[in-house]
Amino acid sequence: MGNNHKPVYFVFAVLLGTSVFLAGCFDVKREIKMYPNGSGLENIYVTLDKEFFEKMQTLAETDKTGKWRKKLDTLNDNSLLENGIRTDIQRVGGTSVKEIKVTNKEDGSKEIFIQYFFDEPSVLIKITNEVTFTWSNQVPVQFCILKFIYDDQGNLTYKLTTRKAERYFNDELMHTVFSSMYSYKTISYTIEFPFEVKESNAKTSSGSSLTWEMTMQTAIYDQQVDTAALVKDPELDLTYAEKIDRTIGRVSQKDNPLIRVQVYNRNKEPVKIGTGIVLKDGLLVTNFNLMNLIEGAGFFSVILPTDSLAGIDEMTENDLDPKQDLVFLRFGAPEKFKPIIYEQSSNVKYGNKVKLFYYPNTLSSVVYSMDGMISGTKKWTKKTKLVEIKPAKPISLEGGAVFMENGRFLGMLTSAYEGEVGKLYVVPGEYIKTKIPPSK
Repeated sequence: MGNNHKPVYFVFAVLLGTSVFLAGCFDVKREIKMYPNGSGLENIYVTLDKEFFEKMQTLAETDKTGKWRKKLDTLNDNSLLENGIRTDIQRVGGTSVKEIKVTNKEDGSKEIFIQYFFDEPSVLIKITNEVTFTWSNQVPVQFCILKFIYDDQGNLTYKLTTRKAERYFNDELMHTVFSSMYSYKTISYTIEFPFEVKESNAKTSSGSSLTWEMTMQTAIYDQQVDTAALVKDPELDLTYAEKIDRTIGRVSQKDNPLIRVQVYNRNKEPVKIGTGIVLKDGLLVTNFNLMNLIEGAGFFSVILPTDSLAGIDEMTENDLDPKQDLVFLRFGAPEKFKPIIYEQSSNVKYGNKVKLFYYPNTLSSVVYSMDGMISGTKKWTKKTKLVEIKPAKPISLEGGAVFMENGRFLGMLTSAYEGEVGKLYVVPGEYIKTKIPPSK
């Protein structure tokens, strides 16, 4: 399963970008000082040791294409290295480079120092993308997700997810040469927050300064979520943070929990767009029939509203419910989706008005919608009754979400059941909720 994208270069890119605030591969130290408005100053200290250059030499000599020799030449030329880093950072809006310096040491190592100002936290993700782009597979896969979330009580949550960087950097030859270092090389970063810290899962802390750490092995092949519970002044408006909305309202084309699932054929060509419904942070449900389009021989990806590809976790048996046409996928989600509130089956009555939302079978990023009404229920399996929907106009859909007028989630459209012509059928959200697999 997974995306059909093959990353190219990892090692130097990881130095500046594996985690949103990377530190650690081959001795990297990152220090971030944030201000209440989201701006701040970052210092990055990188040491490329003798072992690193020895392995780069091995890689350059082993590679028959010559690309690794060119990359090693760049690393050995301090002027090229400084100019390249400066250019990458300056391409990102909201930054101001103060200093970049590369120094050769007598023991054969090389030290890199970078200092720059940033306007808001999102700049740190953009810099990660820019600095690593030429060394990656150059496909917009997001493996780092940064969020600040707050509520009306002044509670502020910081959350950084680093998830399977191998999707962005997976050159097999490179991994063969460098993989022996992954288990003992660490990624660590420190943030000095401008807020009171109530609790966190940081490895070390000192007042409002928190430090997290993970191994390279975790960053490349697994995932880690770094969190901190902070307290802000309720009157302080954080434009870079998401506000928790606990209300329920009408769902619209622009305000819905839908996300695209792209399916590819054996030749890795896009052949079908499906509709995923985001049930909670990082978890969606879509149609088993869609995913099983070519009997499991194809590939798929989750496309975020920004048109970038989300990271996807491996599936387990608990994620599949083919009899009810359900597949659950865990993915990286930096965007905020409308929260799901489930409709009770006992409240559903004939004639209730509903709203259908779906992606058509095209490459469009636009969510389509249509009015409809509940026309009955049908027995499907021993455990499941389907809700029957009569759309305003005849339409053939292979997936989508149905909401009640009050904004509650009724369920997911399915093509696995064939009934009366002109009717659509919905697997109840109440049933889907009972089948949500446990978190890994």
